[in-house]
Amino acid sequence: MTDYKICPITEKPMKPAFSEKILRKYNVTYYFSEESGMLQTETPYWLDEAYQSAISCQDTGVVRRNISNSKILEPALCIFCNPNARFLDIGGGYGLLTRLMRDIGFDFYTLDPYCENLFAKTFEPTDEFKAEALTAFEVLEHIENPKVFLETYFKKYHTRTILFSTLTFKEPIPDRNWWYYSFESGQHISFYQPKTLDLLAKIFGCKYYMISPEFHVITDKNISPFKYLIMRNRHSFTIYSAYIRYIRKNLSKTWEDHAAMKSKQN
Repeated sequence: MTDYKICPITEKPMKPAFSEKILRKYNVTYYFSEESGMLQTETPYWLDEAYQSAISCQDTGVVRRNISNSKILEPALCIFCNPNARFLDIGGGYGLLTRLMRDIGFDFYTLDPYCENLFAKTFEPTDEFKAEALTAFEVLEHIENPKVFLETYFKKYHTRTILFSTLTFKEPIPDRNWWYYSFESGQHISFYQPKTLDLLAKIFGCKYYMISPEFHVITDKNISPFKYLIMRNRHSFTIYSAYIRYIRKNLSKTWEDHAAMKSKQN
């Protein structure tokens, strides 16, 4: 164990916070940066073992979570983006979220080099692909360097807007019973506070919007306080969601995609 680690956001030393056993066998040190508010493991040498299965068998909420994410994204994309543009889901797993979003009329694509795309086959980005925005659900906690991650995908897909989930915390550092550490799976290596994500956004000349402790937006677009309030307030969000669902009810791409897939097989 070293007495410090370099924070990937501030590039300044982090201090040891605690140690815990990962995958029931590796003693791992967690480091904390007071300046960025980031908590992170030591260099994660165990990831090849942790990702023998891209989606942990302990993740029994994967289907329910994707359905919930699609319901959040539907109004959020109409507030923060041009809903008629193209979107790319980074770390899209089996492609379930992309299929759900296409079923409600959004031109979604998926990308995940570590998992087979089962539900959105052929809806993957080409080299020339340009995205209105990226989405990344349950991804940033798996990333060792979020600054490089955003820089890479913002540049590659010509956008500076990302809607994403990761469960944030506020000081003090959560105790070791916090379920989000996921010590047994070994896949969660980075943990953020809202101020961490705000600092990350500013690095790219963007603004950070916290919709909830687990749903966030980083964008270079100017969002009015009224629109932000719609997403933040439970009652206005419910009303706006119902309105968006009504006006978009005939935009599903389900049959269109079916016809396209059928023509390719003929």
